[in-house]
Amino acid sequence: MIMVKICGITRVADAVAAAEEGADYVGLIFARSPRRVETKLAHDVLWNLPRGVEAVGVFMDQPLEEVRRVLDATGLKIAQLHGDESPRFCKELGVPVIKTFDTFGDGSIEQLKKYDSFAFLLDVPKGAGARTQIDPEWALVAKRHGRVILAGKLGAGNVGDLVVKVRPYGVDACSGTEQSPGVKDRSKVRDFIQAARAAHKETTRIKVKTR
Repeated sequence: MIMVKICGITRVADAVAAAEEGADYVGLIFARSPRRVETKLAHDVLWNLPRGVEAVGVFMDQPLEEVRRVLDATGLKIAQLHGDESPRFCKELGVPVIKTFDTFGDGSIEQLKKYDSFAFLLDVPKGAGARTQIDPEWALVAKRHGRVILAGKLGAGNVGDLVVKVRPYGVDACSGTEQSPGVKDRSKVRDFIQAARAAHKETTRIKVKTR
């Protein structure tokens, strides 16, 4: 089954709703962002999430000790790193890491090879202009080096096509599931998760049919 992560959670109720709709992970941002949360909110989210749903702490170019301090204070067990964190930084953190890469960055594949991460999250870089979606060909190459999670302006309307083309380990949505920054729209969350799962089911059907 494809893994689904709903990121940019800022309210306990939204985290619980995402879990009830079938999300496997929720993302809590500790980097500079309009969706940034404090450790207390993260602790409350973890306390209220049902068994089997994990919360992920999202960081970007923050000192190792700061990231460790947040993880210890909240109980988060997975870190998503969006900056220029080195392979050594990831290893020294001491928890499973989801390392983010720009899908259109020059030399990204060579950089990706250096990391031994739980998964690679492929995101659309800021300033991409008209290129507002993941490049499927880039994602297929990245899959050779580990688990791939697709992100970058995903919503119910475009996730299915990418899932069929790439067959990723997971998908991640933030703004595509919101009413406003940091406030989730439950119907959009539900539609996104259902679209991703339906597309994954279709890829499984196609795979069985072609054997």
